[in-house]
Parts: sequence; structure tokens; C-alpha cells
Amino acid sequence: GLGRTGTKSLAAALDILGYQTYHFPLPAHAGAWASYVDGTQSAQDAIGTAVSAGYDATCDQPMADVFATQLDMFPDAKVVLTVRDSPSKWAKSYKVLMEFIEVQERPFSFLYPSFLQWIPFMKNWKRMRDRMGVPTMGLSHGQLIRGYTHEPEGWLEEQYNKHNDAVMKQVPKDQLLVFNVKEGWDPLCKFLGKTVPTVSFPNVNESEDLKRATVMMKIVSYGWAPFLVGTAYVSTCIVKSIRGRPR
Repeated sequence: GLGRTGTKSLAAALDILGYQTYHFPLPAHAGAWASYVDGTQSAQDAIGTAVSAGYDATCDQPMADVFATQLDMFPDAKVVLTVRDSPSKWAKSYKVLMEFIEVQERPFSFLYPSFLQWIPFMKNWKRMRDRMGVPTMGLSHGQLIRGYTHEPEGWLEEQYNKHNDAVMKQVPKDQLLVFNVKEGWDPLCKFLGKTVPTVSFPNVNESEDLKRATVMMKIVSYGWAPFLVGTAYVSTCIVKSIRGRPR
């Protein structure tokens, strides 16, 4: 399922069931995903970074965008399509994520002195996100992540339905579970052939975490510049003091 469909809760649930779940590309794997987007490596190469690291379950994007490639690589895999109560609820939640990403991807300027895009894996994550929505929705690079604000009302909801329709059309019915995390353990465990755990099904409210992270990212971006200015000022004063001493 797409990001913002309860994938963090699903990842936590799969971990409890004994899987090693890959929720989002690790910093060390970001380069392979960026190379896939650039066309210098394949989707199989990017997926292979997770496989080589020992993961045996994936969720969220960009893995959800390449579900068909994963199914080609692992024909017997079971596919869980996470969904929200409605397309509109997904769109509202998705916009919270996009606000966080916009702050993270914003380039350095004197008005916004962020250093994040100077970090190699952050730059690779940005390039990786260009591919989101391309395979299953037929969008252009970056349109889902950065272009949605220019689209009419209801456009995001249409993309949500496009992705879900693509998954339901391409995955064999006996290998597919359409799942709302509110349903809890029973349908998931039945589908995967697992015993229902005695602990409650995880409920990860990532929206609040994203809102806090967005605020913190802005604080960090603005906060380091005054520190450097202050350091430069103190250093200048020290140099002047040394030069002004009698010899």
C-alpha cells in the first residue's frame, strides 16, 4: 500500500510476527534507489539492497511503487494492500507527509539556511522520490511528491485509487489481502498463516510524529546559522585582540 495507509503499523505488526520488515530505504541504500531513478541501475538492483541486508518483507514507498517487480522476483510472495477508510482521508494524511518532505528537500538559501540537501543520502532520497507514483499511476517524475499542489481538488484521491486498482489487477487474488490496519490481527494472520499474537495490534500515529519532525527540522535549519555567525564574530574578536597586543 501507499505511504500514509498505516504502513508503519503494518511494519511493526509484521516484525512481531517474525518478519524483518523494510519500511523505507536505509541511508546506505539511498544511492541504489537514486541510480534506479536515473536509469543507471534497475529496480531489481534497488530492491536487492533490502534482500541482501536480510529483509523478507517490504512496505510503504518506494517499495509499493515497484510491487510488480517484486512479484516477478518472488512469484509466490503474498501481497498486503493497505488502505484507508476513504481516499479523502488518505489525501489529508498524505499532505502532512508532503509538508515534512518539502521542508526536508528545500534547498539552501539565506531565507532558509538548511544544510540537509548537502548530505549525500538526503540528496539521493530526493532523487528517489521522483519515481513515486510513476509505475502505478502513470505520472511524470516528481508529480506525486511535488506537483500535486498544482492539481485540481480530488486529484490526489484519483491517484490513490489508481494505485490500488493497479495492485488488485496485477496480483493474483489468492496472493492478495486488501487490509485496513483497523481490522487488527485476525485477517492478517489468517492470510499469512500465522498465530494471532497475544499483544495488541500496533497503532503507530505517524502524523503527529511528522508534524513534530517538521517543526524540529525548521528549528535546526534556522538555528545553526546564528551559531555560525556568533562563532565567526567571536573568532574575529579574538583575532583582532591578538593582533592588537603590543609586541
